[in-house]
Amino acid sequence: MKAAFGGTFRRMGAIARNTFIEASRNRAFIGLGIAAVALVVSSMAISSLALSDQRARVLVDFGLFAISLLEVVIAITMGVILVYKEVDRKTFFVVLTKPIRRVEVLAGKLLGLLGILAVSLVVMGIAWVASLWARDVPVPPDIVQALSLTWMQAALMTAVALFFSAFSSPILSGVFTFGAFLVGSMVPILEELLTLQKGPLATSPGARALAEATVFLTPDLSVFNVGKELILGIPVSWSYVAAAGGYCLAWSALFFALAGLVFERRDFT
Repeated sequence: MKAAFGGTFRRMGAIARNTFIEASRNRAFIGLGIAAVALVVSSMAISSLALSDQRARVLVDFGLFAISLLEVVIAITMGVILVYKEVDRKTFFVVLTKPIRRVEVLAGKLLGLLGILAVSLVVMGIAWVASLWARDVPVPPDIVQALSLTWMQAALMTAVALFFSAFSSPILSGVFTFGAFLVGSMVPILEELLTLQKGPLATSPGARALAEATVFLTPDLSVFNVGKELILGIPVSWSYVAAAGGYCLAWSALFFALAGLVFERRDFT
């Protein structure tokens, strides 16, 4: 049993390592990485347009927003591109002839992409801190917690991207995944609208049922957004980060399991 698990982890590790190397050399990732750092640093120019007493808040809020958005874009782009390239290049024909399961290949891809997200997050985080220091803005004490939550959100979207990539084209996979990101970001708004006694969700049973299904079937991405807390100086505890990590793990595991089921049944011939 231990030998079997050891072999599985070795195979997944090899796929993850190759995925990490391939993604780091991908021109799309390099371009996104440069754009990400530029966007974070550009917050300095944007803050100069704000009122003097609001510049610190703009730097903190826009910096975290930029990092969060670019991490999601990297997750979606890399998650869609890398799986498609394997299929398009017929690489899976070679890989699947070896003693390795398809779900192990998918798991290795996911782990490699999570590593890429971690590296990009560190680079953007350093750029963010440098921009704060350049403007003499105090670094938020809970910046590590905020960045950890940002990585969790991107990790969840990577699992979603892999799920759609398991059966759809790159363009549709990207559209579906970004749509899931937008809907997940609006879950709190839908929940608030469902509590109202007036409006279309109160008068239309069909619209209300659709909204309730959306809330139930879509992960709430606001869990990972603590920009307001950073601005207001509200502490972000590690217990909250741990709870958010469990939430991320549960949803990611669900989407990965669905991706694995589709991937196992997909015909690559």
